[in-house]
Amino acid sequence: MSPNINWKEIMKVDPDELPRQEELADNLLISLSKVEVNELKSESQENMVHLFRITQSLMKMKAQEVELALEEVEKAGEEQAKFENQLKTKVMKLENELEMAQHSAGGRDTRFLRDEIRQLEKQLEQKDKELEEMEKDLGKEKKVNEQVRHIFFQ
Repeated sequence: MSPNINWKEIMKVDPDELPRQEELADNLLISLSKVEVNELKSESQENMVHLFRITQSLMKMKAQEVELALEEVEKAGEEQAKFENQLKTKVMKLENELEMAQHSAGGRDTRFLRDEIRQLEKQLEQKDKELEEMEKDLGKEKKVNEQVRHIFFQ
C-alpha cells in the first residue's frame, strides 16, 4: 500500500458523486497531489482506473471553478468599464461646466466643481485598482489550475 493512498477509502469514493462532496474533493486533491509515480507502479489496473476516474472528476471540478472565476472577473471588468465611462462623462461635463462658470461668473463656483472633479478622479483610480486586483486574482486562479493539471497529467 502506498503511504499517501488509503486504497480502501479511495475505492469507496464515487467519482460521479465527488462534485457534490466538496470537502472530500478538497482533501483528495491535497493527498493525491503528494503521491509519487513510483508509489503506483505495483497497483492493480482496477485501482489505477478508479484513481484515474477520481482524478478526472477533480480536474473537471477545478476547471469549472476557474471558468466561474473567469466569468466573475469578466463581468466585474465590464461593470468597471461601464462605471469608468460614466465617471469620465461626468468629469467632462463638470469640466465644461467649470469652464463656462469661469467665463460667466468669474470663477466663484469653480472651487466646488474642482472638488467634484477630484472626487470623481479618485473614484476612477479606486475602481482601476479594484480591477487590477481582480485581474491578479484571476491570474492566480489560472496558475493554480495549471499547477493542478500539471500534477495530475505529468
